[in-house]
Amino acid sequence: MADSRIEKWLRWLEDEIQPEVMTMNLHRHVFQEVGEIIEANGSLPPSYWFEFSSDTYATTQAIAIRRQAETGTRVISLGQLIAEIRDNADLLTRAWWIGLWTNPDMVDHGIADAGFSKQFAPDGGDHLDPAIPAADLAELTSVAESVKRYVDQHVAHNDARPIPGLPTYKDLDANIDLIGQLFAKYANLLTAAMWPILVPAIQHNWKAIFRERWIK
Repeated sequence: MADSRIEKWLRWLEDEIQPEVMTMNLHRHVFQEVGEIIEANGSLPPSYWFEFSSDTYATTQAIAIRRQAETGTRVISLGQLIAEIRDNADLLTRAWWIGLWTNPDMVDHGIADAGFSKQFAPDGGDHLDPAIPAADLAELTSVAESVKRYVDQHVAHNDARPIPGLPTYKDLDANIDLIGQLFAKYANLLTAAMWPILVPAIQHNWKAIFRERWIK
């Protein structure tokens, strides 16, 4: 049962959660880069296009944040992954995690063992401390609450009692940052791999279109 649950979490991580987290970060990167292009120009005329692109960005990012913060037995999300890990923390043992390391020198010199203690078992226990995923899930739920309410009441439905204050771009950034940090943390827990970069490299010069005249 332990192996099958961990294998399920790995499938969730690699097939469902990772692509969405990286897309979320890629969309933010492109949106911010285009914003810098617009600001640097200084002579562009007013256009509904700016409102359209901003609305599209805000809505799609809010939906992506809500999806990753969601928990429940019928969803695959970062939130549900952390919830299941919290409830089965004893499956993720120190010995199992150290066994994921491919560099024997890191193991022999105690670096892997120290890494597990620092990140996942500060009390020196032999498995993941369940208080860590519990705290992480509580933080994710709290930070994402305003975005979740916005999606539920303004995007998915026309609520008769809409929320008075809408999330800001700063709120979106805070959620994207936290989701990225938690993804990297639990990807490391399940694979021992590091994720210093979450923005995939675009394999062409995507800004070249801005140097062309669109209406001829």
